[in-house]
Amino acid sequence: MNKSPSDFLTSEPSYISEPSFMEDVCFIEETPILDNFEVNENNGLSDIEKWETIDTWLKKLYKDKPVPLFERNPATANALHRIALLNQQQDTISEIILQQQKIHALEYRTEALRIKDILDTVGISKENLSKNGALALKSLSSLATIFGLKDIERSSYLSAIAQLTIDSYETERQIYEVSRIIESLKINTQEAKLKEEKLIILLTNLRKKWDLHEKQKLKEWEANNDLVNKKAIEYNQKLIRLEKQYSSMNIEKEGLNFQKLKQREEKVGVLEQQIKTKTKKLKTYRVLPPDIMMAQLKLDEAKQTLNKLLEDRNELFIKMAENFH
Repeated sequence: MNKSPSDFLTSEPSYISEPSFMEDVCFIEETPILDNFEVNENNGLSDIEKWETIDTWLKKLYKDKPVPLFERNPATANALHRIALLNQQQDTISEIILQQQKIHALEYRTEALRIKDILDTVGISKENLSKNGALALKSLSSLATIFGLKDIERSSYLSAIAQLTIDSYETERQIYEVSRIIESLKINTQEAKLKEEKLIILLTNLRKKWDLHEKQKLKEWEANNDLVNKKAIEYNQKLIRLEKQYSSMNIEKEGLNFQKLKQREEKVGVLEQQIKTKTKKLKTYRVLPPDIMMAQLKLDEAKQTLNKLLEDRNELFIKMAENFH
């Protein structure tokens, strides 16, 4: 029975559909690989069990080559066991990806054969298309590749174009945000440059003032240094002159040294103190007359005057006590 082109376009696909890849691997979404890894890592395995896993993994990894020697301790076991589990998970993911690629490749080849069968039945081929038609077909193919479309349905193109429009608006918004940030940065940069210029001027002025102050201090230091040098030369000359004078006096040859001179100076000080004491005592005797009788009378008068003063003092104390009471 012959079929019309419309029958081919509306009929079911002539190929046997393969099981969907997502049906085969949907368990990955329900049970994430990282969660499995955490469970496997923290399942309370003993060190012996970990080392068995590690040794199996290393033999598989190095194949015919010898496994390098390393220190076997609990820390190394934990680290290598974690790496081994990660490597196993990576191998599992790689196998899933390869399986997905094979299934998709088979689906695309089968779909291509089905479409080719329909086109051959209708009598449409690439060679029969006009130049504009071939160009349009090539453009559609390129757009499908660029958009990453699974098929060439009109709805897929419209969805891709809508998503592209959304992305372009989002890009424009981001460009606007970036432009606004750039303008803000330009303003901040100009303000920073102005502040930098002011700081440079201020720093230059401070350096000038500092240099002037340092020059003045340097001049004062040089002047003081010259004065100190002059005094040092003067004192050296005086010291040389005194040394010559001391050498010419032959003091050491006479048996006089610094220690003996100091001892004699101390004795002279003691004698001077004794002379002062005796001089004060002598002044008290100079008040008395030279005659003994007159001196005795003068002494009696002094005693009477002293007694009178003592009596006056006692009476004064008594009156002060009575007035106080």
